[in-house]
Amino acid sequence: MQNNATTAAPVTLYVVPDCPLCARARAWLDEHNIEYVERDVANDFGALRAMHRLTRQRLVPVFEMSGRTLVRPTENELTELLL
Repeated sequence: MQNNATTAAPVTLYVVPDCPLCARARAWLDEHNIEYVERDVANDFGALRAMHRLTRQRLVPVFEMSGRTLVRPTENELTELLL
């Protein structure tokens, strides 16, 4: 249920292409019918800067919702933040 439009989605997912952890993150969001906007930090310097500003690190995937961020979260952490 990826949303690449500029409309506000509840979740922003920061990823890099071909990242298995990022693919699992997308699958988890899709499985739970959660709309999200995906930002590719490898090919979009603005996305990388935004992620770094939020987390002060460069690991992906990063989930951001309402000012809260999770870096490489567990399923329990995702459930607590997003469900």
